[in-house]
Formats: sequence, structure tokens, C-alpha cells
Amino acid sequence: MMAGVRLLPAAAVVLVLGVTPACSSDDGNDGGKDPGLPSDAKLATYFDAVASYDPEQLEAAQQIAADGSPAQGYAAYLEAFSSSAIAAGQAVDAADAEEVDGGFEACGGTGKADECVTWSDLEGEDGELTDFTVAGTPLDDSLVDLSDQPPIESPGLYTVQPEYAYRSPQSGTLFVLVTITAADVPLGPQPGLYIDQDHTIKGVETRAPASIEPGASTPVVLAFPDAEDAGLDGSVTFGMRVGETKESIGFGLAEPAA
Repeated sequence: MMAGVRLLPAAAVVLVLGVTPACSSDDGNDGGKDPGLPSDAKLATYFDAVASYDPEQLEAAQQIAADGSPAQGYAAYLEAFSSSAIAAGQAVDAADAEEVDGGFEACGGTGKADECVTWSDLEGEDGELTDFTVAGTPLDDSLVDLSDQPPIESPGLYTVQPEYAYRSPQSGTLFVLVTITAADVPLGPQPGLYIDQDHTIKGVETRAPASIEPGASTPVVLAFPDAEDAGLDGSVTFGMRVGETKESIGFGLAEPAA
């Protein structure tokens, strides 16, 4: 079992839970709303999964979103975040998404019980969810898909695959998800640094496994607080114990210039 959990204070870890109502029938969409949206039933399933912090539900929710869309990436990000928390022995408590005026709302989760978030401005195409805002912030302004980046590898030791970066509109914390696979030696990822043109932000302990046993693979979340004013095109560097030694792992959030 993974030990040595690193925990970010709840007030800083706040993620987002909330949704706009589908405003469509179970078989179609209501007049006056985006005709490309999924049915109310499918939208409820998607946002119930988001509020649940359950990796299996979040994996299934990605099928309700259009391939490659911000909505699919958001569910995939939360799946990885939830998996990291579970691997650390710090699973996030499930919340309930409820329909409210102008959207859906969920309270609790990674925040305090009375901290609530909404998802709104839902967009869809051909019956699939494509985009929305979280606490009024468009996903394009907070979520970066890193999954097409090549893995960082050291044969016989480890593979690090960048997955997603997400800046919480509520806490301002930047969360960066990577999947780390240990080969023949145990690994120990550590908090790192986030650097952009104008900021250097020191990472803090959060819901991430402190050790990864040989042959195991798990998502790992890195947390960088007070990143409200930082760009989402900087670079991440973090240390990792590799057996009895330590190595530095680094990658950028933006694709290299051609």
C-alpha cells in the first residue's frame, strides 16, 4: 500500500463542482436551448460523475462528451485527480450535483461542506457535451490537455506521462496531473516548481502517493497554490526518488515552437 501522503489544506485544494441544467427531455432537447446538447438524463449522469469523484463513473462520463472536447478533458482530469487521491489513501468525499436556477450545483467534495460550485453555459454538438464554464470560468481558460506530449522515460527505471493541468477558479491552485510508472525500482515523486515568464511557484504537499512500488503505475497530482495570475504556458519541474538516487523531471505546459 502507498504511504507517506502529502496533503494540501482543504481551503487551497478546492476544485469545482457544478453544472448547468441540460434543459432537454430524456430523449431530446427543449426548445430555446442548444439543440446539440445531450439529453437531460445524460447530462445528469455526466455531472453526477463529476461530483462523485469516482474514477469508474468519471471514465464512463467521458463517453457523454465529444472526443477531444474540453468537456471530455475535464472528466478525464478529474478521473486522474481522483485516482491519485485514492492511491494516496486520501479519497475525495463524494458530493451530489443538484439542479438549481441556471445550472447544477454541488457542495463539498475537496472543499468545505458549504463551499459550492456551478457548471453553466453548456454547449453541445450532435448530442454530445463539448464545453461549459466552471464557476463562470471557461474551460479553455483553466484546463490544458498534455496527454499528447511524449512520455519522459528512463529505461528500466520509470516513465512519466504528462496528462492535464487545471487551475481551480475558486482556489487559484494549479493542479498538474502525470501518470508515473515504476519499472524495476521504487519511486517517490516530490513537490516541484512551476515557472512561467513572471512567476515561480513552489509546489506543496497534496493528495498524491509518496511512493510507487516497482511494476506499479498511478496518476500523481502536483499542486501549485496562488497561481491565479500565472500563465498556463509555463514549465513544471519536480524531483523524484529513483531507488537510492534522485532525479529531476521537467516538461512544459505549452507545445514547443515548431
